[in-house]
Amino acid sequence: MKKKDLSIIFNVLIIIFEFLGIYLTIKTNGKVNFVYYTEDSNILCLLSSSLFILFIAFNKKIPKWLSILKYISTIGLVITFLTVLFILMPLYGFNYHFLLLDGSLFYHHLICPILAFVTFVFFDDLKLFDFKDTFIGLTFTIVYAIILITLNILNKVSGPYPFLKVSDQSITTSIVWFIVLISLSYIISYVLSILHNKNR
Repeated sequence: MKKKDLSIIFNVLIIIFEFLGIYLTIKTNGKVNFVYYTEDSNILCLLSSSLFILFIAFNKKIPKWLSILKYISTIGLVITFLTVLFILMPLYGFNYHFLLLDGSLFYHHLICPILAFVTFVFFDDLKLFDFKDTFIGLTFTIVYAIILITLNILNKVSGPYPFLKVSDQSITTSIVWFIVLISLSYIISYVLSILHNKNR
């Protein structure tokens, strides 16, 4: 089977599973809560995969802007997956069933991140990414962080993640969290660009 065919299959599966995840979220909570990075990054992934399939369906070359959008959304899902494994899992007493297998989280924390990573690295026919793009890849995460930190400072939102509760921790702790998370996000951005370019 050709790479293009596998890319189409993976992206169609992502679209299906993203809709399933959103449906289960609304069924359980009555709405999609946009304060969660998980929800935002998965919706962005749904958008980028849908546009990707549309361009392929009309036999159009994937433009650089869409390559960047798919890159950003993949970074978001990889960050989501790794945050669940290494930050939220210990905080929730290693309750893997709740965080990885329960309801919409099965799709948004596990299945879609894995599918997005695999198709981006191995199958999607996207443009090559250069050093500048690795910083552009962080825009979604940085904008999210700035908005949520601001809302926490204004006491409009609590969290929703422990490291965003700036009102409940020292300024130094908040700065350290921000530096650590942005640094790790950049490493993810850089590694994904290298892996994609290598397999392209």
